[in-house]
Amino acid sequence: MFGDENSSFSILSLLKMLLFGGSFVYVGSLSQLIYLVRVFPDKMETFKALNCISATCVPLSKYVFMWSVRTRLRTIFVMSKQGLSAIESDTTGYSKMIRTLKTARSASWFVIINQSVTHVIYLLIPFLFTIFGNIRYLPTTPGETYGLTPKYETPYYEITFMLTCFATIFSAVNQTGYIVLFINLLAHELGHFYVITDVLNGIFEKNDADRDPVFIDRKLKFCAKHYQYLLKFHNEIKNLYKIIFGAHFLMMTIVLVTTLQTMNSWDIRNTVLTAVTGIMPLFIYCFGGELLITAGMDMSTAIYQCGWEKMGVKQAKVVSVILCLSQRPLCLTAANVFVMNRETFGGIAQVVYKIYAVFN
Repeated sequence: MFGDENSSFSILSLLKMLLFGGSFVYVGSLSQLIYLVRVFPDKMETFKALNCISATCVPLSKYVFMWSVRTRLRTIFVMSKQGLSAIESDTTGYSKMIRTLKTARSASWFVIINQSVTHVIYLLIPFLFTIFGNIRYLPTTPGETYGLTPKYETPYYEITFMLTCFATIFSAVNQTGYIVLFINLLAHELGHFYVITDVLNGIFEKNDADRDPVFIDRKLKFCAKHYQYLLKFHNEIKNLYKIIFGAHFLMMTIVLVTTLQTMNSWDIRNTVLTAVTGIMPLFIYCFGGELLITAGMDMSTAIYQCGWEKMGVKQAKVVSVILCLSQRPLCLTAANVFVMNRETFGGIAQVVYKIYAVFN
């Protein structure tokens, strides 16, 4: 019975992949490649085609990533559960961890609402134009229906419109799910940083008369073990995501460049959708990575200020080991090249603007 259920689930997943992923490739990457060949070297139409190709490759790559790394994601989820269960539930550190996860939940809902509204509007406006207007209006990318079929013929228009709806749903679901997953994994890592920092600050706040060696031993042991867990958890996330981060940095930079180039000649719907597609993940990657670096620096400061100079030799050695390890901040990178932080985001913005100035 269990084997039959697994077989049914696999078949259902395959059908979903063919329905959504297949239509996404058809109306997105494949059709725009054909259109790109047709219009090259027309500058403006080439930028439009490149905009669509890069914008559609982002959620498609996320789908491939999610499909191919399910086992490793399951390992990270197990580690997240183990790390949360290792924190004493009656401590202020645990409260900070819960607050961090609640903040991540709020951010996740913002992403869900943002993506849902954007994609619904993208589909709703062409639908209303088609029903109440005098023209058949597609949620368009450049070309006569994506460079493959005449724009107003039947049944090609109806088929393309239906496939576009499937592809847009596929895009929204994959964009949303991937970003929400990243936010929550990042929140777990940040929460553990905050817990360790809180424990170290608790040691510092103890008066000299209240410094119980047993209490300090227990807290330092917790910090050392938990930081070991944190290093392992971070390396798992970093190794899992580094390739997909690198691909997204490249594709989203192309999205931003081509969006600027086509802003004056393309309607506002396409500009808004492609801009959100490119900017939101890039913003979350970079500023989420900045939060991670800042949390690591705060923890390093807390280690140095925990009062190690008043501890015994063995306790001071434990502190020095953690302090040495923390001097190299944990950070997320794109393909082990670009550190995801505010400086990288600003650098990409400058590059995009320079490219825009060159072509205009």
